[in-house]
Amino acid sequence: MLGCGMAQTDYGTDLAYVHDVAFGGWAREAAPFVLARLREAGIVEGLVVDLGCGSGIWAAELLGAGYEVLGIDASAEMLALAGERASAAKLLHGSLHEAELPPCVAVTSIGECVNYDGPPSLEPLFRRIWTVLEPGGLLVFDAAAPGREPDGRRRARHEGEGWVMRTDFAEDRETRTLTRRIALVRDGRGSEELHVLRLYERDEVVDWLEATGFDVVVHPAYGVARGLDGVHVYVATRRAR
Repeated sequence: MLGCGMAQTDYGTDLAYVHDVAFGGWAREAAPFVLARLREAGIVEGLVVDLGCGSGIWAAELLGAGYEVLGIDASAEMLALAGERASAAKLLHGSLHEAELPPCVAVTSIGECVNYDGPPSLEPLFRRIWTVLEPGGLLVFDAAAPGREPDGRRRARHEGEGWVMRTDFAEDRETRTLTRRIALVRDGRGSEELHVLRLYERDEVVDWLEATGFDVVVHPAYGVARGLDGVHVYVATRRAR
């Protein structure tokens, strides 16, 4: 047990750094797939809202492709990194489940962001997004489902220059929640975080999207990117009513 006081829940300074340098590959691998879906839909410019923008890896890709970007994240430390990497993006500190969304051509969310401290249903989030999206606009996101941890429990250890991290994973199939207890030492400093994810069944996510007014296609991964156990990628197109 690290002597660091109460565990954080929102990517503090050291975990934000480690997540960026060691786990940013998911956003980088997803980028070509999501850009291709935007272009196939005829969306080549305009504002894209990135929910759970993290350290700005995907936001920077969008800016480079000619889009405007609003990034929203619950971690101020992640937003600080995003401001350095994607300085032309507008950034907002807040929960993706509560933040006010502006009119836009697309909404994205990469990295199980909708699962973090998620509500029982994602339908309210989808309704908010449908309201601000242009007809034909896209919602592209991934979400973890039950079975994210196939064995129920797991421990992992990662390390890099100046840091070492241990994560204990536990999935509760009855409550459909996944907890990640993270103990990190970086440059001699210890910190702990507890992340709780609500897991959503693939079919219920599709039902919520369709009931809201989206046509949806589900993919096992972001194109040629590596797939993750229990994670589905949703490409939803806003229907006109």
